[in-house]
Amino acid sequence: MTLKKKLFLAVSPVILLFLAIAGLALWVSGGGQDASASVPETLDTTPYRTYEAVVPDSPLRLRHFVSELNEINVSSSMIMGEQDMVLVATQATKLAAERLADEIEATGLNLETVYLGHAHTDHSQGASVLKQRFPEAQFLAAPRVSELQQLRMADDDERAISRFGENAAVPSVPFEPFDSDVITLEGREIQLWHDYYGDAGLGHPDEPHTVVYIPDLKALLGTDILYYDAHMMMGGSTPESREKWKAQIRDWMELDLAVAIPGHVPRQSVTDMTPEGVLKHSLTYIEAYEKALESNKTSNQVIEQMLNQYPDVEHKSALYMGVYLNFQETHKLLFNPRLEAVARWLPDSWVRLADEQLFEASVEAANPH
Repeated sequence: MTLKKKLFLAVSPVILLFLAIAGLALWVSGGGQDASASVPETLDTTPYRTYEAVVPDSPLRLRHFVSELNEINVSSSMIMGEQDMVLVATQATKLAAERLADEIEATGLNLETVYLGHAHTDHSQGASVLKQRFPEAQFLAAPRVSELQQLRMADDDERAISRFGENAAVPSVPFEPFDSDVITLEGREIQLWHDYYGDAGLGHPDEPHTVVYIPDLKALLGTDILYYDAHMMMGGSTPESREKWKAQIRDWMELDLAVAIPGHVPRQSVTDMTPEGVLKHSLTYIEAYEKALESNKTSNQVIEQMLNQYPDVEHKSALYMGVYLNFQETHKLLFNPRLEAVARWLPDSWVRLADEQLFEASVEAANPH
């Protein structure tokens, strides 16, 4: 046997292994979530709920826009005066943001300000659509929220494209820092309550949320601290942060509220939504989630217990994502069924190591150094 042939026989298994790994990687990379899943086939016809001011002679009103179930049921709050409007939170997808823009245009009001309560893509991504439709509007957030949102824009866009495809609302629009506790709309005060605890995601447990309070309506816009008739995103929270989260809600239960807007709610549920109902659902859900974490050892067991306890509640993606984050099963957060299929065939120790490294890298990328 010639030396050339011996070398070929020795090297060929390595080449075949390399080609197999490259082919597998290529196959996995093409296995993202079906983007069409984010496009609703039909639209819920439940009317958007409008709240009137409780203070005499105030011109302010509040209209609660909610996207569809497969658009993550995101709340956007249209605070309306006689001529101008302040919008709190955009949407997660292009189509949802387009419908929101249509709703804003239909009022005939000038969109003056778009305000972001926390730096998560499902509430900020739709700004790209709104910026095109309303180029004179200001896009503002508290300084800490603005810093995080701008830091994450590139990763947010990449994640949105992976999840929503052509329905991704990209590129992200930066929300500029606004260092104030008040926004004024036609001479009426809108209060900004900063540095509250809620959905942390890949952020630190104390990731900041700004809560918007409108005295003229006794309305609390609770961002992703509050949910209603929906699974809550608990990922990234800790026992300490959840204690503070629950304490905030108990404090709000003592307020004389006429309106409480949750960050996520199925549109059909808004008709019977009350401040008491929103606050109670949010508090009892956190308590139930903590009990599920304490009494189970695996992510699947926690998910099963919560689904059994809340069998008719929507927004299940928040439950799955939150549990996977708390268990640092990071590969399950990439919206790639092919990757999950490969992971099931690999040794658990390999998957855990890869998850830990991916989690640490993701957290580092999502937070200031």
